[in-house]
Amino acid sequence: MPSDFGDESGEKLFDWMLRLGQEAGQAAMAHSAARVSMAFRNAVGEIGHGQSAAAGIERASEATEWAKLNLHEFKGLPEFETIKEIIDANLDREALSHEFFSEGEKSYLIFRVGDAPEVARCFDELAQETTQAAKKAEQQLSREKGHASGARDLEVLKEPDKEPLQDRVEAFKKSAELVERAHGRSREVIDQARGR
Repeated sequence: MPSDFGDESGEKLFDWMLRLGQEAGQAAMAHSAARVSMAFRNAVGEIGHGQSAAAGIERASEATEWAKLNLHEFKGLPEFETIKEIIDANLDREALSHEFFSEGEKSYLIFRVGDAPEVARCFDELAQETTQAAKKAEQQLSREKGHASGARDLEVLKEPDKEPLQDRVEAFKKSAELVERAHGRSREVIDQARGR
């Protein structure tokens, strides 16, 4: 699986979304994935503005060697700790000095000001990986749902008595209506051909 995404962070994103999808359904998974992706993209914007000392990035010390990124958007998402692990792994892979820091209810990512472009690039990659992982997880959930549905249908075909009586009655009525319509149409065609 890591080869699908090129690293472990993509696999973790995929596993995270698959877990969400299984627990809360595909709609919740898609919504959460969109929120994570948007949070990564917003962080990229904040990091970019941080180079000119804008609001998103605050200077962590007087020496202005370090900056801190407020992770408030990520903190409100499900499995915040997993998201931090994904960010950590991605930044470690790029050998970027960083640390997570909590201050009361707030969480921050601290990194070197000089590394801001690389940190922004990593967050942008994570946003793209999030979108890819969401699509892949959605496809897998659809396949699993299809396999489960197909297995249930096959079971009913093998043992029709296991199908609820009401379902069998409805299926029979539909079949009878289709046969009657087909018979009526063929009768109309024959009558038209004979000139009646």
